[in-house]
Amino acid sequence: MTLPAPMEENLTTEIYNYEEEHKMPYITNVERFALERGKRQKSREDIFEVLQVRFESIPNELVEAINQIEDDSSLTNLLRQAITINSLEDFLERVQDLENE
Repeated sequence: MTLPAPMEENLTTEIYNYEEEHKMPYITNVERFALERGKRQKSREDIFEVLQVRFESIPNELVEAINQIEDDSSLTNLLRQAITINSLEDFLERVQDLENE
């Protein structure tokens, strides 16, 4: 939605004053969504990095399955498992278990 210039300037001033008064930034829903999406992508990249260091290559089906996971806590748990799990096959089973839940 586009506001007329005077209204947009007034809104910007109001947001700035709010941020200063409350000592916290105002984050829009779009910004919040982008931050959450970026966090999930970073989690996936961390999982891929650990798996690649530990097991050298990652099957495409595993990459695709991890890229479908949207739950932050599941990604966090997978990262922990990637660090400690004994084999890539065991890790793939854990990811498949998540898909079946």
